[in-house]
Amino acid sequence: MPSMANITVKDSANADVIYVAATPSAGDRSSAIWRANALSPIIGFRPSFSVMTRDNQKQSGRIMEASFKFPILGNVSGQTVLLATVPYTFAGTIPTNIDSALALNAFTQFGNLCASALVRSIVSDGYAPT
Repeated sequence: MPSMANITVKDSANADVIYVAATPSAGDRSSAIWRANALSPIIGFRPSFSVMTRDNQKQSGRIMEASFKFPILGNVSGQTVLLATVPYTFAGTIPTNIDSALALNAFTQFGNLCASALVRSIVSDGYAPT
């Protein structure tokens, strides 16, 4: 079982963003939560990431659900305001009857597909390729 720790990622400008370990999971169905504290002094305006795991119904795998919320802030009359929130979620089942390296390979490919230039252009344009 992994230990709770900070996560450092790159933003679109290739700068490091640190997601600080806020709350470790208390077990199944309890989310571990991280926040990008440096991006806002206001807790509710900080990007957050959470991950929760539990057994699937057949007990043949572990369901992983992750959620990301990215607040978009603006300035109105000198006040910081929330303009929008960009939410992303994903869920998948990690089979427990296979070598963990195979499950990791599948997830690695999924993550790299999501980070590919083509998928990034989909996010930028808001349209699937034609």
